[in-house]
Amino acid sequence: MTKGLKVVDVARRTGLTSSTISQVERSKISPTIITLKKIAAALEQPLGEFFGEQEEEVVVHAPIRPSPVVHREQRKLLSPGKGVTYHLLNPDMSGPIEFIYNIYEPGAGTGTGQYSHPGTECGLILKGQLLITINDQEYLLQEGDSITFNSSEPHSKVNNGEVRCVCVWANTPPWF
Repeated sequence: MTKGLKVVDVARRTGLTSSTISQVERSKISPTIITLKKIAAALEQPLGEFFGEQEEEVVVHAPIRPSPVVHREQRKLLSPGKGVTYHLLNPDMSGPIEFIYNIYEPGAGTGTGQYSHPGTECGLILKGQLLITINDQEYLLQEGDSITFNSSEPHSKVNNGEVRCVCVWANTPPWF
């Protein structure tokens, strides 16, 4: 564990068992996005720290000022759970907003249960459908639909359709 914390300390901070934390640490289990978010919060680290850099190194000659453009091949790829892929569209997370291109395979989602985090988020469905649950209220978004809500409210997302859901999502402040 980082920050001088023991497995039992992280377990206490997250509400997860020491066994779960240990298995995640040793790559024995694939945690859900909710579990990863709890661990990231306990370690006071952005969630993106858990995901490695791109496998292929892209050589870019940096101009005097970093480019605000992220080309497709330069996107950081995040896969927080089985059947879920996120592509970071921001050059970095230093700004006030996070912009992500999401792909949810049929049946895939943010995991069991709901999660929350500070801020506001909004999304636009480009293809397929996505069921968003905020507290007890369900919203079925179809292609072309959008949603904005307070992220501190417990929420979850799942593709309950039969085709891949492709959407773009913005969070402020950045969550990953």
